[in-house]
Amino acid sequence: MKRIILSVLALLPIMADAQDTFTYSGERIDMQQHTFKSTLVGKLQGIEKQGYQGMDIWGQTVVSCQNTGVITLYNYDGRTLTKRGDSFPMASNDKENHSNVVSMSRTFYKEGDPLPLIYVSQCSKGRYKGMKDVCFVERIKPELNATELVQTILYKDENKNFGYAVQWVLDNENGYLYGYGNTINNNDPQNRHRIVKFRIPEVKEGLVTLTDADLLENYLLEETYSQPFNPVGQGLFIKDEVLYMPTGFGQEKAPSILYVWDLKARRMRNVIDLTKATKGELEDCAAFGSALMIQAQGSMYRLDF
Repeated sequence: MKRIILSVLALLPIMADAQDTFTYSGERIDMQQHTFKSTLVGKLQGIEKQGYQGMDIWGQTVVSCQNTGVITLYNYDGRTLTKRGDSFPMASNDKENHSNVVSMSRTFYKEGDPLPLIYVSQCSKGRYKGMKDVCFVERIKPELNATELVQTILYKDENKNFGYAVQWVLDNENGYLYGYGNTINNNDPQNRHRIVKFRIPEVKEGLVTLTDADLLENYLLEETYSQPFNPVGQGLFIKDEVLYMPTGFGQEKAPSILYVWDLKARRMRNVIDLTKATKGELEDCAAFGSALMIQAQGSMYRLDF
């Protein structure tokens, strides 16, 4: 009986909390005032003792990933967050798969697939099958309880452009794959933050290796942005050639900040303090209509600008 009750509880919707309004500086996100509303959508219900990491949304389906490559699917109708089935491991599940960023593509691998291919950043200090900084291209099967590893994208960083790890994110509107990361590590005073740009590789099974010969852009944020900012990279999301980067732990020495970077102009558009608007370590973000959803460590937030 206890098992049945727990199963029923897992299917119950997670109700959103009350909204709070906050101000921010920099350019306006829309034509309204410099304020936004933050709503605690609900608690996440993934696997215990596996940190929450990458996340993206397709329609009303939220794809939430955890460390080692575990997926939990939710339905979000704009009001409630409801878990769909059990959490399950991806085909790339491994102790060296941190699943730091998830990007939904616009490519359906097979006719009838309910979700497009997802691009998942390994983003681990260690190596996955001898490779580092890879991006996993996974197909979520129609039964929504398993994945198929369709492609692995490797950046052969011959000139050592990056240090600790590379995060990957899709610009679906323009057909680009961006990489972002530290040049050294989080603690080195000489550390900088680099962005590289490639065309999204053709989807074909197996390993695809990118080299510096494939680079379309390669630059440092510090070339045009001189203010200090959080060194630890977390989530990434691109819309309208703007890169959204949630960072921080909600602490005095590591505040939660949303950086909004203009990829076309190569400049910082916004630096928005989310320390009071959210709680816990910020992980990844995605669009839901005109709102920005943020996956934190254990909770989901919605920001309406």
